[in-house]
Amino acid sequence: MHEAEAGDVGEAAAPDAPRKTRKPYVWNPPPVPDWADLRAGGERRATFLRYWRTAGLKDLGDFAFHYAFRFMPIDLCSAIGAAMGRLAGRFGYKENAVRARANLRRIDPTLSEVEIEARVRSHFENVGRVMAEFSILHRLVKAGRITVENDGPALKWSKDGPLIFISCHTGNWEATGALMHAVGIDWSAIYTPPGRPAQHVIANRVRARFGVHLLPPGAPGIRPTIRLLQEGGTLSMFCDEVHHGRVMAPLFGRPAHVDGNLAIAVRFARMTGAKIIVGHCTRLKGARFHVHCSDPVDLPSHTDPDVPLIEDVKVLDAMLEPIIRKNCGQWYFLDNSFD
Repeated sequence: MHEAEAGDVGEAAAPDAPRKTRKPYVWNPPPVPDWADLRAGGERRATFLRYWRTAGLKDLGDFAFHYAFRFMPIDLCSAIGAAMGRLAGRFGYKENAVRARANLRRIDPTLSEVEIEARVRSHFENVGRVMAEFSILHRLVKAGRITVENDGPALKWSKDGPLIFISCHTGNWEATGALMHAVGIDWSAIYTPPGRPAQHVIANRVRARFGVHLLPPGAPGIRPTIRLLQEGGTLSMFCDEVHHGRVMAPLFGRPAHVDGNLAIAVRFARMTGAKIIVGHCTRLKGARFHVHCSDPVDLPSHTDPDVPLIEDVKVLDAMLEPIIRKNCGQWYFLDNSFD
């Protein structure tokens, strides 16, 4: 339940980029067989029965857990999510745990094996907590579970706009949205629809409670996003992204490129004059969070409009890397591939 690949916005890759910019992302919603398929008979009925014996049951389970968790105390809901994530990591996602260990050695070579195992466990627990906490996100601010640091610049530029708020998938990143709504920031987001229809419905309903305007996923969202920023709006983008299972950013020693959301954020900023602020959420303990916001980022292109796009990308990547390194045990994409 994270943000989408916005796609190419029209600028060619810089000469020193290692590969061409990927094609614009186009999202096609997964088909869900309905009662008409059951009544039709033949292959359509077979498709209906296959779906409801497999993916359909998972969807029903997602809805059941979501609404059951809504009535639980915040800490109990989060703790159950942590236990489920821990069990999933131990028994169901062993290959992911192997990748997570390898990635931790890349991200922070100073970690001992004991520290690596603690962070792998923390990663799976955090994923489980985030999924469970979707049920109680709307209660976090009122319960005093979210603190914020240096929100002044974000509040100022959300009013004086345009503003691009870049974030990453640490702590419970959805808690940042709850906080933005509570302090009166009117914002829009490009997002990646979850793989299962039930998760998509749940995510959209929760985000709707925070007043977020969800822009069309992928390529169809490019023009509305540019128009939003030209009109002085606030855009939220997650730039620690994964494309086809591969971590696009942060780079952590890999060659810089213009093939991801960091470059897209810079393109949007160059086209509209938007300020860029980097923020992130950290899980303190249990279901308590701290959100930190940077000052507006000074990019090389602010002083030299002709500087290659990739130089701006490097500056933003250099801001994301320390955030992920410090909070690697809370990073959602820890178990994806870097190569």
